[in-house]
Amino acid sequence: MSLILNHNTSSTGMVARLAISAAHAFTRVTSRLGAIIAAEIDRRETMALLNLEAHELKDIGVTRGDVEGALLMAPTCKPSFALAAKRAEMRHGEREQVLEVQAETRH
Repeated sequence: MSLILNHNTSSTGMVARLAISAAHAFTRVTSRLGAIIAAEIDRRETMALLNLEAHELKDIGVTRGDVEGALLMAPTCKPSFALAAKRAEMRHGEREQVLEVQAETRH
């Protein structure tokens, strides 16, 4: 049995493709890891809101239940985004109520 080694450019190209593929995989893994770390930092900062009094939470426009609900999200999600969305939803509802009252008083 004989072993034939082929040192042509196709093997060099294959090595280059493997290196590029490995670099892309590494980039995806590190990017995902960075997102997980960022979400964990956000989660800890959001958890700190639970140390506030109810009136302090009200001042920033959320309730303890809002904070606890946001913390129930998947570990890879940022709970502060959920709180911001909740606050925006509440403000929109408040704005709608003000507009309704203003419209009623004009009639």
